Amino acid sequence: MPRPKVLVFTKFFWPEGGGGELATHLIVKDIISKFFYVTVISSTRKPETDVLKKCRFIYWPMLKTRFKLFEWSKLLLNAQNIVKFIKEADAVYIPSHTLLPLAVIIKKIKPDVKVILHLHNYQPISFTSIYIYNLKPKLAREAIIEYLENRCILRAIATEFMSPTNIINKIAIRYSDAVICVSRAEFRILKQFIRNIDKKAYVIYNPLPELPNIEKNLNNTPLFIYAGGGSYIKGFHILLRTLPRILGKLDLSLYIIAGRRLSKLAFKVLKRISNTYSGKLTVLGRLRYERYLELHRKAWALLFPSISEEPLPYVVVESMAVGTIPIASRVGGIPEIIKGSSAEKYLFTPGNVNEFIDRIERIATFSREEIIEIGKQLREHISRKLNIYEIRRGLLKAFYRVLI
Repeated sequence: MPRPKVLVFTKFFWPEGGGGELATHLIVKDIISKFFYVTVISSTRKPETDVLKKCRFIYWPMLKTRFKLFEWSKLLLNAQNIVKFIKEADAVYIPSHTLLPLAVIIKKIKPDVKVILHLHNYQPISFTSIYIYNLKPKLAREAIIEYLENRCILRAIATEFMSPTNIINKIAIRYSDAVICVSRAEFRILKQFIRNIDKKAYVIYNPLPELPNIEKNLNNTPLFIYAGGGSYIKGFHILLRTLPRILGKLDLSLYIIAGRRLSKLAFKVLKRISNTYSGKLTVLGRLRYERYLELHRKAWALLFPSISEEPLPYVVVESMAVGTIPIASRVGGIPEIIKGSSAEKYLFTPGNVNEFIDRIERIATFSREEIIEIGKQLREHISRKLNIYEIRRGLLKAFYRVLI
């Protein structure tokens, strides 16, 4: 049997993007390119060079459109530009949430081609692609979340009006041949809203990122990292309520990585808090990935007070992989990847500030030697949990089942 041809559509390709793009990069480079002839179509002009040696890469700036409705319209109007590639393919793999409607277009162009969707968030059931802990998506609620996340009233209003168009993503699920979920928690939530998704769904964890060997070099003063910037869904508002209580009471240092979601007002508030508590708080700008990982060398714990049902957050996975204890809210796929590890006892109820502070206080009482020992256990745990051979077997099973 000749090698099947797989066409990959992804809006961004690593090093652009976030966790979903990192997972796509690893899957293309280390798994599917070893078994299939792969062509990647993306709006990223300069992808990670190591993937170029293993597949054909086509730059298509059409995918760079910012707003979903415009993006969907442009895809429909410019579908003739991708007909050739679709007709050459045996399967089309779509890991980008904004490109899910392509499944419908692709099936119209070539009905017998197999379409595999890889879901890294909740786009099929939420226009914002976000599912807040214990809150089902609703029009007004999605508009509020959009405003709290981006602080733009026009985007919030647009979200409320455009949310009904998200039905196209549910239709895309129907047109697909296989759907990959990245955690059992994500699958359970999607199953509540999408009929018969279980007949084509696979739960497969994302691969463990390729991380440098980071040896801990801890100071006597506990150092904590928060990497969510000013994001509402990542729990920035919860962190703000926590700061005066932990900085005033405990001997510790905290690094906040601002990223792109920290407003000028939030930055001023953090500066004031830092001045009040004698520089215990340090606010860093957007960091290169390598620089962020280097911070973990001295980090005792990662603070992750998310209120979103995170399917499988790489920031928590990376934390464990480099031996940093995640103090994380019990959302999404976090409990299932942490289950059975020494970090399980440091999970807390989403939004519960008192529990969050309690977990921080407990970590702050440990010795450096205890933190290092826990870190070693976490590295071993996450390596077993995200076993590359199991992940490869699961992905190939999903691909070959639809191809054969």
